[in-house]
Amino acid sequence: MNGVLGVDHIGIGVRNMESMKSFYRDVLGFTSVLGEMPEADHAAMYELLRTTTAVHSATMLSHEADGISVALFHATNPAPRPIRKDFRYGDIGVAKITMAVSDLDGLYRDSRNRVSFCSTPKTATIPGWGDYRFAYGRDPEGNLIEFFSVLNERTENGFGGLRSIGIAVTDLERSKMFYQASLGFDTVVIASHMAFSGLVDEITGCTQAEVRSCLLANGKGRGMLELFEVLRPRGRSIPFGTQWGDFGYLQVCLYRNDIQEMTTTCEARGIELLAAPRIIDDPEHPGAFMYVRDPDGVPVELVAFPK
Repeated sequence: MNGVLGVDHIGIGVRNMESMKSFYRDVLGFTSVLGEMPEADHAAMYELLRTTTAVHSATMLSHEADGISVALFHATNPAPRPIRKDFRYGDIGVAKITMAVSDLDGLYRDSRNRVSFCSTPKTATIPGWGDYRFAYGRDPEGNLIEFFSVLNERTENGFGGLRSIGIAVTDLERSKMFYQASLGFDTVVIASHMAFSGLVDEITGCTQAEVRSCLLANGKGRGMLELFEVLRPRGRSIPFGTQWGDFGYLQVCLYRNDIQEMTTTCEARGIELLAAPRIIDDPEHPGAFMYVRDPDGVPVELVAFPK
């Protein structure tokens, strides 16, 4: 899909909007408010939810060091539920975000009262990349965040912005082909590897967990996608009845530079539509959005704004 220009935002369904907004703003540095949507019934979401009411509010935040934005959604009707009560690393779907930091060990030492870490800093040696220093934590509602060290790059208060979104898949090569051929992620930043195996045991609940992973980028725009397949223990499928607005990571949103032929392009490539294009009824930010499904059934939003 040549019109895709990269990653726009990660969508998160939240229980407590103020608590989550405070964490992402005051702790992680997402201090720029791109937009706030008061609670209202959004008819454009009826098709996606298969309902006649879609009441929710939203806040869109961006980081001072740039990178992918964060969209927090609080649904009230239909009533949201946890996507999983016992989320485990490797469960299929949008699973984590990855934040750059200037001093990982210092962050782990000094911010344990602000960030709930679930692993100590570790180092993976990734083929073609070198040493990769990382640690895992969770936001106030349990969503998984990977922090990794960067050198000689822009940071604000120690954070370098949201660099990638992690999607857990059942078949890495199949998903890699889909995102490359159908959604424009034409640049392989890190080829398929198993360097994280044995280093993510705390968040898989398994000794010597086995993971295959790759990192893809879109040569035309910002943001990256990490696709990973947990071989041991196998990731569980998306729970039956999960709907948009449930608590947790909802979606990855990709952006385009036009609103034409979105449906035609998807149909030509055999991409399943969850919701046909809908107009964004905002005089200041006119555009359109639609939802498709990846090979594992993970929802992907495509949003377009005229130049």
